[in-house]
Amino acid sequence: MGRHALLVATGRYEDVRLSRLRAPEQEVDRLAAVLEDPDVGGFTSVQVLRDRTDQEIRRAVEDVLAPREADDLVLLYFSCHGLTTAARRLYFAASNTEQDRPAGTAIPRSFLNEQLEDCRASGRILLLDCCFSGAFAEGFKAAGTNVLDEEVGAGYVVMTASNAYEYAFEQDSLSLDAPVASLFTDVLIEGLTSGAADLDGDGWVDADELFKYARGEVRARRPDQTPQYFAHGSSQPLRIARAGPNAGRRPRGKASYTSGQWLVARGFRAAAEPVCATLGPMGRRAVVFVDRRPVELSDASAIAAAFQPDDPRDWLGAEYVRDLVARVRREAGDGAASAVAVARGAIGGLVDAMRDGHNPVRLMRGVTAAADRAVELIADEVARPLADGDVGVVATAASGDAEVGSVVERVVAVTGPRGPVLVEEGRGFGLDFDLRRGLRFDSGYASSVFVTDPARDEAVLEQPRVLLVSGPLSTAVGKVLGELLGVGLFVVCEALPHDALAVLARSRKPVVAVVADQRRLTELQETVGGTVLDADFLQTTTPRSLGQAEKVVATSRETFVHGSRSRGGEAAAVIRAPAATAPIVERAVRAVRSAAGEGVIRGGGVGLAELGALLARHATGTPEEVAGWRAFAAALAEPAQRIADNAAVPVADLDPTPLDSAGVARTAVTAAARTAARFLLVG
Repeated sequence: MGRHALLVATGRYEDVRLSRLRAPEQEVDRLAAVLEDPDVGGFTSVQVLRDRTDQEIRRAVEDVLAPREADDLVLLYFSCHGLTTAARRLYFAASNTEQDRPAGTAIPRSFLNEQLEDCRASGRILLLDCCFSGAFAEGFKAAGTNVLDEEVGAGYVVMTASNAYEYAFEQDSLSLDAPVASLFTDVLIEGLTSGAADLDGDGWVDADELFKYARGEVRARRPDQTPQYFAHGSSQPLRIARAGPNAGRRPRGKASYTSGQWLVARGFRAAAEPVCATLGPMGRRAVVFVDRRPVELSDASAIAAAFQPDDPRDWLGAEYVRDLVARVRREAGDGAASAVAVARGAIGGLVDAMRDGHNPVRLMRGVTAAADRAVELIADEVARPLADGDVGVVATAASGDAEVGSVVERVVAVTGPRGPVLVEEGRGFGLDFDLRRGLRFDSGYASSVFVTDPARDEAVLEQPRVLLVSGPLSTAVGKVLGELLGVGLFVVCEALPHDALAVLARSRKPVVAVVADQRRLTELQETVGGTVLDADFLQTTTPRSLGQAEKVVATSRETFVHGSRSRGGEAAAVIRAPAATAPIVERAVRAVRSAAGEGVIRGGGVGLAELGALLARHATGTPEEVAGWRAFAAALAEPAQRIADNAAVPVADLDPTPLDSAGVARTAVTAAARTAARFLLVG
């Protein structure tokens, strides 16, 4: 059974005699979001027309009604000026409607009625939020029959905001006076989102229940506005929406989320599902299509990159997942799937908060404040320092592979947890490593123009000569480049002015430049040889002034230099792994390095869940900010829940003995919060 809706909202008119209405453009997005929400309306398709001509509206009405089948439900909604003639004929104004010529420029009541009568869908609903909309009943089959006290099922139902002689009101003003919002539509949305319109408590909001609820609420607030209800062909209850688990509660305000936000939420959920399924030691593999062929993947980055939604409406939300995964991998190397799970839970909680009428901007402030406080709690109360025996545990947890954890532990025992360890794709089938001298420092390439491998965000040089410069690099570096034959140049200087950068960028030879302080220049000289040159004497450079490295790998965050000399520098290692395993090994190495700097937390999602419980007790701010804070705090339990679901065990039975890097957890938390804030700002 398909559920299809067409929402027509006209608030701007070419004819200046028809005043502008602000209600249609505000209400239609909220109603569309409610109907699309699978926890409420669950409509298959919802089309919105804003400020269109009568011809465009007629065509859209036909397009949505004509292809319907017998088991479909179709809903039409009109929010616009209602115009009546002296003969009591009713018209619905379009953007091009002329007030005194509605027959040729507006949508006649007869057109809508005939189209709905001819439609093959078993369920047909027409919602009219217009002045004088009760006049629609004139000429209606079973005219004047108000079936308010009967069950309405497969058939044709009309709900109107007013009777044939009344205006549609909002607060204390007429809709003709450009109201801020529509009372009738506001009440409909309220009844659907809160579940309050489920009067019989069966978990569904039927057409007759929705009208009974709407009529009671409208009349209570505006006794001079009388919604009307007409139907024929009724049989089984015609269900409009699910009431949900909170049926009967009163909302704090009108639902505030938009159809754009709902599109993001549903797309995010679709793309997040295969990513979250990989969490934990019993995580599943996802099957996605790459070049129209199914591929089995277990890596969050690969899944997010390859995921293609079945429904084109899910593309935007899927892009949110891709952006989140890329950000976490770029900043921490690990934790992408956990970040997606947290963001998914946060978005779901925030949608619930907006269903209760909370303002999205105030919710965003709460989310941002909660994330800031979470970072403080990780450092002050949740994390503990990395111990010697933790390295293998952290590496195994990050990679999901005990062999990788063992190799990383052996390497780190030599280099130290913050030492220079480089991961390369090897030619064999297994893991191996060799030790040499080298250096790693927290300064990456000076410009993305030096990147040689965009997929890995790396600038790589094989056996380059090394130019060390004390002070700002000058354009004389062009002379050095010109004298090099068949090799690349690695430049390290204390400052890189734009004109010198331009010279390097124009070079046809491989070149990478990094900015570092005097201490790093001295350490590099010990590792690769050569001379630290004064910037003013760069033109006197000779080949003997240059150092020599075996390999240089620079990312946007850090640089690895493996020297060719047997002395100088630190103990360094190169781990060689098969192409498919290399990213996993690199993830484990980065997790250990992060843990060395920021400590470790309990693994298996347990540490994040404990952080969420602790964070919830620190909630502060206005009620709406607290709602955002608590939605985010609750979402921190999502990774543990997904790990438990994947392993088919209760959360209480999860093994917390694995350890996760506190730095990775911090990155996942802050990245998820930024994604949630981005979602809240969608219009």
